[in-house]
Amino acid sequence: MTVLVRHDRGCPNAGLAHSDAAKRVCDTYHLHRTADLYGSLGKWFASALADGTSDNVLYDSKSEAIRHQHHNENFYTYIQVTQANMTVCSAEVMLRVARTLYDKGWRMTDPGTARREPIKRMSTEDMLDLMRGQAGNWKLEEN
Repeated sequence: MTVLVRHDRGCPNAGLAHSDAAKRVCDTYHLHRTADLYGSLGKWFASALADGTSDNVLYDSKSEAIRHQHHNENFYTYIQVTQANMTVCSAEVMLRVARTLYDKGWRMTDPGTARREPIKRMSTEDMLDLMRGQAGNWKLEEN
């Protein structure tokens, strides 16, 4: 079955299909927002960098989400449910940036530094600029 999804402006996958991982992240995000719109705001969930799967549990803080990944916390990205919508395009870009940071040695899983965020949820265009190194105040360096 073919599902047609309108791509965001500036989507790097325009004209192409999105990954199953991005679709899973987007579905998980919307599952939590739909199930409890106001109760889910500000909470966090973990999503695997490899395939976008989640334990489907909402945590009160990022530190708590990290702590509950059973010693595999470095293989996950942590996403906060906000009032903003998440499209499959933005999930794809978010996963790509998270994987790039992981490949460059960034680990945002230490509960003591869990408040330090390299990326805040932005528009797709902002995320693409970040990936190209064009965004202000950001510099990705090799370790």
